[in-house]
Amino acid sequence: MSLSLGNAIAVSTNIIKSNPAVPVYKGEENPNNLYAVIYHIEIGYNEGQTQKTKQYIIIDYKEFDLSIDAKNELIKVAKQYCESKGINDDEQLEIALLDNEEAENFLEKVFNNMKVIRGLITKKD
Repeated sequence: MSLSLGNAIAVSTNIIKSNPAVPVYKGEENPNNLYAVIYHIEIGYNEGQTQKTKQYIIIDYKEFDLSIDAKNELIKVAKQYCESKGINDDEQLEIALLDNEEAENFLEKVFNNMKVIRGLITKKD
């Protein structure tokens, strides 16, 4: 197999916004009961003359060997989060479980880079 890079394609991205991470606890709310974290990223783009926003809800959980029922429960909690934020359950919403260490490390780097970029472009008063 021979791979090669193609020509660059212009991407019309209006915004990339990371929202505060939301902890999910198993039991009462204390650090020892942290079960998962919900990350919410918004990416705005143009489709024709219409501006749209894709909502990515990423669920990072501590145990990598969760049962299907436990994973479904996390999806249900993520949908409750979306409902509380007024996010419609439509084609603009994508909910995903972060279920391996490589993906988790990648996401952590993305959020850290977004913090650095935000720090560079945010005007301090």
